[in-house]
Amino acid sequence: MAAVIYRWRVDKKDEAEFQRRWHEITQDIVDNHGGGGSRLHRAENGDWVAYARWPSRHDRDLAFAARTRATTTSTPQREGMAKLIEETWLEITDDLLIPEADLPANFR
Repeated sequence: MAAVIYRWRVDKKDEAEFQRRWHEITQDIVDNHGGGGSRLHRAENGDWVAYARWPSRHDRDLAFAARTRATTTSTPQREGMAKLIEETWLEITDDLLIPEADLPANFR
């Protein structure tokens, strides 16, 4: 299994739309294109960072290509509201991240 970290710069006026579109696109990828889910974060410097899991880079590339063919909606990046700054691929060697539903009460 692999993970990728994406980092974007988003204009303040586009942040709500970026979040909405990120959620919509991620849900479609999970439901229809084999993605392993993702989390979106806002960094203290204002950048937006997402962490996503994939079986492999090849599977991610196939999913993105299939989604592009299957939908006429564009991505925030293509619409110009977000600029992808960085994409970093990681090999998952140990996974101890607790699913949201299983977090201790002090996290709620």
